[in-house]
Amino acid sequence: MLSRKITDGTEFVVFDMEWNQPMPGKEYPFEVSKLTGEIIEIGALKYVYDNGELIYRDSFSTDIVPVKYTKLHYHVKKVTHKKNADLLNGIPFKDAYSRFRDFCGDAILVGWGSSDPSMLKMNLEFFGLDSKLGMFFLDLQPIFSLFAGLQGTQRSVEAAVDFYNIAKNEIFHSATADAHYTGAVFEAIFKHNKPSEVISAISSSSIDPDVPSDFSFVGPECLDSISAFATSKNFMSDCPLCGKRLSVKIPAFRIRKSQYALLECREHGELFSRTRVKKNKAGNYYSASVMRFATQNDYWLVASKKEEFDKYGEKGQPAEKPAEEDKEP
Repeated sequence: MLSRKITDGTEFVVFDMEWNQPMPGKEYPFEVSKLTGEIIEIGALKYVYDNGELIYRDSFSTDIVPVKYTKLHYHVKKVTHKKNADLLNGIPFKDAYSRFRDFCGDAILVGWGSSDPSMLKMNLEFFGLDSKLGMFFLDLQPIFSLFAGLQGTQRSVEAAVDFYNIAKNEIFHSATADAHYTGAVFEAIFKHNKPSEVISAISSSSIDPDVPSDFSFVGPECLDSISAFATSKNFMSDCPLCGKRLSVKIPAFRIRKSQYALLECREHGELFSRTRVKKNKAGNYYSASVMRFATQNDYWLVASKKEEFDKYGEKGQPAEKPAEEDKEP
C-alpha cells in the first residue's frame, strides 16, 4: 500500500522550506528547468503520536548558503523579508540535508501543500545526492479542509491559524516560522477532533514521494465524444505501477464534460481518475485522462460529483436562474 499505518510511537516531522529562484532574463551555465529553486532555509518540528495525542519532541532550523542563485529574486525578497546579505549565512546544502535527514529518522514528513518534497528531491538530484527520501509525506492542507468543513477549497497556513485562533507571534514566510504554524495547526486538528478519525484521514492520505503518484493519458483523435471517452478505458483498467487489474470502488460516471471513477489496486491502494474530452483545431475529439493515488481532496471530489450525478444525471445541477430583480432590463 502507498500509505503508512499510524500507531503509538509514530513520529511526524512538520517541515517547511524557502528557496531562491533564478533571476528573469539572466543566462545560467546550466539548464534552469533542472533547478527551478535553490533551497536557502529548512525549518522543522518533530512530534510523536501516543495514545490519541500529538506530542511535541524537538525542533530543527538551518540556513543554507546558495551556490547557483546567489542574489535574491525580487519576489523571494518581498515574501521572506530576507536581504542578499542573509544568503551569506548558513551552511552548504549537503551538510544541511544530512543534518535534517538525521533529525527526521523514520518519521512521516508533514507539509502545507505538496511542493516541498518535489523541490527537495530536485535539489538533491541537481547537486549529485541520492534523491530518494525514504520517508512518507502528508500534505496537511486537505486534512485541515476536511476537518474544518471546507472540502474542495485550498487555504493558506495563515487562514488555518486564524481558524483555530492560534497566536501569531512570528512573521509568516520564513521556513522556521511556517513550520511552527503548520505544527500548531496539526496539534489543533488533533485537539478539536476525534483522534481515531484524524488518524484514519492521515493514514489514507500519506504518500511515498519516491514513487510516481500521478499518471496521464492522451487518446487518439476521434469523430465524436463517445468514442473519445472509450479510448481511455484501457488506461483506467490496470494499475500504472504493477500492471495488475484494478477493482472498482465507484464505477465510472460522466457528469457534464468529465468522467470520474474511484479504483483500487490491492497492492498499491486507491486511485482517483478523471477523463475530459476536448476538441482540437481540426474539430476532432480526444480524451485527456489523469489517474493518481487518491488523497482527501480526491475522495471529496469524486463523492460530491457522484452525489450530484445521482440527483441530477449527466447534465449535473442546473444553473440557478437569476432573481427577477437581478435581471437586466
